[in-house]
Order: sequence, then structure tokens, then C-alpha cells
Amino acid sequence: MKQDQISHAAVIGCGMIGPDIATVLLTHGVSVALVGIDDENVANGMRNVERDLDDLEAARVLAKDEKRRALARLSGGTGYAEAVSEADLVFEAVLEDVGVKQAVFAELERHARPDALLCSSTSGLSPLDIGEPLSDKARMAVTHFWNPPYLVPLVEIVPHPEMSEEYRARVERFIASVGKEPVVLKKDIAGHIGNRLQHALYREALYLIEQGVATPDDIDRVVLNSFGPRFSAIGPMEYFDSCGLDLHQKVQSYLYPTLCNAEAVQDVVLRRIEDGKLGSKTGEGLYDWSERDEDDFRRRRNSRFIERLRQQHRTEQE
Repeated sequence: MKQDQISHAAVIGCGMIGPDIATVLLTHGVSVALVGIDDENVANGMRNVERDLDDLEAARVLAKDEKRRALARLSGGTGYAEAVSEADLVFEAVLEDVGVKQAVFAELERHARPDALLCSSTSGLSPLDIGEPLSDKARMAVTHFWNPPYLVPLVEIVPHPEMSEEYRARVERFIASVGKEPVVLKKDIAGHIGNRLQHALYREALYLIEQGVATPDDIDRVVLNSFGPRFSAIGPMEYFDSCGLDLHQKVQSYLYPTLCNAEAVQDVVLRRIEDGKLGSKTGEGLYDWSERDEDDFRRRRNSRFIERLRQQHRTEQE
């Protein structure tokens, strides 16, 4: 493989994330072999790719002929060997279980070319753990795509401690070349950056629910009508600095001692899991989803990111 020449990729996993990563690659000229656990799983993954492309066409950031060419670059199957053997880069996107991921990487090393990049799209596991079965760890990294990957710009990159600088730079350049915003972590840490921030918010929100301070809907309305819109325009640390550190010192001196410091999954979540209330996929979690329109939820979830893509598309056309 020539420097930065990535024209063939394999994506292992047909769940929530894998097909969306495939969509990103396909719309930037990369041929993709999508690998699933069985024929039905692969068929679902292929349908999800087509749904993603339909979204992009409906948003007018992908022309009909571009969609057709993207689909022509997609293949699917259940076997590692054929999918991986010609790949310049492999993205693993299977269950968030370190043992399952290690088994995948052991298979990848058996079948992948010795110069192929091997990447995991874990939400927060360590490349040190995932890459443990590899004899050659110099080409392995975590590349955490955010959901949904075909719309959300961020990709957090966590190089394996033994990854070479050449391969690290190649991964970063490739992620940028497919329209994403790569952020390379300076240190490996559980949850990376984004999920540590996001779950700190979840922990406090769940605490407020448990304490009877607010309902889930109250919390959503507070975020959507205050710092949610703010932080879509400016960063939290930029805003922090703009307010003055002396002000934050005063607020934090009385607020920090009262914040939730739970070190385990909170009861408000565990009780619902015990009752089979897992969220939208079972019809109830914190919300009763029988009374909510999931298509509307998906539209609202995607709308800001689609508008960003439209703006980028308009800029490229000018």
C-alpha cells in the first residue's frame, strides 16, 4: 500500500455502527466489504447502508448517481478471509465486549495484509486490551466514530502504545480525508474524551431523577433550552474561560460537594433493566416510547448534523 492510498476497506459488524461507518467510506470513494455474523445480519447491515444513503440523498448532499456508485462499491458476506485479504484498512465494529473484540482481532491478523491498518470503533475500551492478541501492534488504533457515524463529524483516535508514528499519522489523515474531525488522544483513558464528558452528565441527570428533583423530560428541556444550543456553537472550555475563573471558583466551592459521585450503575437504571425496560428497543425505559414517534426522534437527532453537511456541500460547490 502506498502512503495514504486507501481504496479498499473491510468493516466487521452489521449492528448500529458498522453499516454507518461503511456509508462514510462508500461516499468517499472507498470500496467496502461489510462482514456480519450470518446472512440475515448482513442483509440488515446492507439495508441500513441504503437507508443512510437515502437520508443523504433526501438532504441533497448526495446526488442519485453518487448514491448508485456508492452502492456499487459495497459487498457483504460472513467470511473474514476474503473480505480482509485485500483491505488497506479494517474497522472492527462488533459488540462492546473486550473478549469478542480480541477474538475478531486475532482473526484479522491471520487474514489481513501485513501493512493493513487495524482499527476498533469501541466507545471507550482500551486499544491495549483490544489489541492484546496481535503480534504486530504497531498498526492498531481505536477510532471511535460517534453515533450516527455517517452524520456526526467526530472520530476520537487512541493509538495503541506500540503504534508507529507513521501508522498513527496515516490513520489521522485518512479520517480527515473522509470528512471527519479527528481528535487524537494524548493518553489512553477509559471512555476517551467524549464519553467521559457525556456520562458525567448522565450520572448527574440520573441522580436528579432519583432524588425527585426533576423528571427525564424536565432535564431534557433544561438542556435543550440552555447549554445545549450554546455548546453547538462554542466549546465548553471556551465558554468556561470567557466567564472568568474567579467566578467558577465561587460556584464550584459550594456546588462540587453536592454533585453525584456514584461509582457504580445507579439504581434508577438497574431497576428498569431488571423489569426489562431497556429503552426505546423494548418500548419503555426512562420514557414510555409507545407514546413517542421514533421517526420524529430520528429526524430531530439527525437534523443539526444534516444541516452541517448541507453547509459543507454548499461551500464545496462554490
